[in-house]
Amino acid sequence: MLTLSTDQIRARFSTLGARLVALDFAGADCVMGGGTEADILAGDWTTGAVAGRIAGRIANARISIDNTEYQLARNFGEHQLHGGPDNFAIRHWKAEATDKTITFSLHSPDGDQGYPGSLEVTATYAVSGNTLSLDFEARTTKPTVVNLTNHAYWNLSGGARGAFDHEMQIMGSRYLPLSELLLPSGELRDVTGSRWDFRQLRPVGGVYDNCWVLDGPRGTLKHGLTLKDPVSGRRMEVWTTEAGMQMYTAEHWNPGFPGKTGPLKQYGAIAIEPQNLPDAPSHKNFPSAELRPGEVYRHRMEWRFFD
Repeated sequence: MLTLSTDQIRARFSTLGARLVALDFAGADCVMGGGTEADILAGDWTTGAVAGRIAGRIANARISIDNTEYQLARNFGEHQLHGGPDNFAIRHWKAEATDKTITFSLHSPDGDQGYPGSLEVTATYAVSGNTLSLDFEARTTKPTVVNLTNHAYWNLSGGARGAFDHEMQIMGSRYLPLSELLLPSGELRDVTGSRWDFRQLRPVGGVYDNCWVLDGPRGTLKHGLTLKDPVSGRRMEVWTTEAGMQMYTAEHWNPGFPGKTGPLKQYGAIAIEPQNLPDAPSHKNFPSAELRPGEVYRHRMEWRFFD
């Protein structure tokens, strides 16, 4: 286990999936999930991991680049989820650590899970004061698509209370409606007057699995989301350079999934995933996920903690 710490926070990581395993702040571990590799692989393998090459779902597990179609590996019925059956979250990354940073690196060969291009990826975690940051970089040998995120499940009560009891604010005035198969329809819908309006801090209060279009330009670091445990007062701000913020209330967790301190509970935490809009390769009105030789994919996210 690798560790980064300051006087305010302590973060622990695994090379399996370049994974954030724990985040200790103000007397609580605020990251839920499995502790050992065996627990993670036997339960929810996404918890705390880097999702890729493409986070989220790809409709029909197909992409088209420069008028060439590519069949991707399926692992969600006829679709692909979080990069395919052999995705970045279940691979061991190389790690190089200093006192305040850990850089994980991974080589993804040409044709990996159906994606074109050999991809070199780094994920660098760093700590400073009350902030944990993550910087992604990726380079390719052929035109391809990339959308990387961290898939940590957060509970600022340390597990004492569930997802619905948290308060949340999302700086997004539009969200992505989903089909019955949980695939984006392509519409960017105004949140006004709907249950998806989190522009003011309020209780989560129910089940969610959606992405919000963040207000502000892609590529600029911006405050995208606030999560608060109203009882303890612990608060987390999530900042990102990406276009979207996925939020999911762990509906699929069941007692069969092992956790660090006991079985994971349904609705026991909230996955918060700053990223490009899901299924962007299937929708020309979404920000492009394409990466070409000579270009560098970059995405920075920050988690800032307050009490």
